[in-house]
Amino acid sequence: MPNDTRPAEPADDAVAQIAATPNAASWQAILQRVADDLDSIVDDFLAELHGRSLYEDGLVELTDLRHTAIETFRYLLDRMMGKPMTEHKQNAARRLGVRRARQKIQIEDLMAAIRLDFVVLWRRIRATMSPDEMPVLVDHAETMLTTIERYIREVQLEFLAETARIARDARLATERHMARLLNSSQLTPASLDTIAQGLNVEVNAEFEVVVINESAVLEVQDALAEPLAAGKILGYPYRSGYCLIQQRAPKATPLATLCHDYAGGYASRITGLATVPNAVAALTRLMEYQPEAPGLMSIETLWPAAISDTLSTLLPDFPDSYLADLVQLPAPELHEVITTIEHFLDTGSIKTTASRVDRHRNTVINRLRSFEATTGLDVKIPRDAVLATLVLASPKMQMHK
Repeated sequence: MPNDTRPAEPADDAVAQIAATPNAASWQAILQRVADDLDSIVDDFLAELHGRSLYEDGLVELTDLRHTAIETFRYLLDRMMGKPMTEHKQNAARRLGVRRARQKIQIEDLMAAIRLDFVVLWRRIRATMSPDEMPVLVDHAETMLTTIERYIREVQLEFLAETARIARDARLATERHMARLLNSSQLTPASLDTIAQGLNVEVNAEFEVVVINESAVLEVQDALAEPLAAGKILGYPYRSGYCLIQQRAPKATPLATLCHDYAGGYASRITGLATVPNAVAALTRLMEYQPEAPGLMSIETLWPAAISDTLSTLLPDFPDSYLADLVQLPAPELHEVITTIEHFLDTGSIKTTASRVDRHRNTVINRLRSFEATTGLDVKIPRDAVLATLVLASPKMQMHK
């Protein structure tokens, strides 16, 4: 705002209203006595503000607090006195709202600090008055309340508007950097450094990557709206889905936890920002083999279906030669055998598998034998375990689960 020192007409008919109130001259005299001691009022306000710890240490410097407090009290006193104000002074509320939004002050703290202005001002007016002047304060109490509430409303509206603008600008900047990261054909060390600075991450950090299926994109964006807006989680539309990236940190909730219920894929440990695009592309490609994913699946869980599909084009009898006898088992038995084999492939332990399926170890051994008898694959042998993993991941096997 330009610092225009020329007098401007009041924004309303405050001068006429105040002049028409009872004891107008006495009210003017009281407020003038208060205005003459403005530095002392500001000191009281800063002491109260510090005592209530409304702003985090370091967010707003003391010189800033003093400057804005002086502006605020001058504005309130001049408006209550009905003085004509310059355009610059009229815009005090707007400047304060913008300033505190850029300093990332919580709006609740800002509103509490402004209401504290009223408390301090009220005390000082009371202290300045003689007992005989009390009726004057009663006559003008509404003027005080109206003035402070108007100021609060103007600050609040400007704060919210500036916060929205900052969030919009930050979101657009994030999207530009994400687009460059994921769509560039070649990323140089210099460009990676620029992208990392823009995204507020470290080039060599570890990252979590999630790619959400098209069907769940809107749900995820709504559920993670706050961390996405704050830049704590980075999001970007990728092909038909939506990718999420988060730098691993000890106190951060893992992306896999936040997105557990949504169809998609994730990789939990991607080292270096340069590796992230490959992870996003890989997850997107792998998810094409899991169109009916019930929830979030790890990259380790996703790859067997893709390899199984590829293998079926290389081996004419895959996976039919392994499934022919297996799928002839009664449905309840087939389900139990498959479940047991999947847990064994995941753990490699008969004891752990027995615990997971809540059966005796001999039952687990019998189911492993049943699987071997029907498929010819002994999952205790590494080569057969790999083949069994691919057989169970095949689309034909999925139809029998």
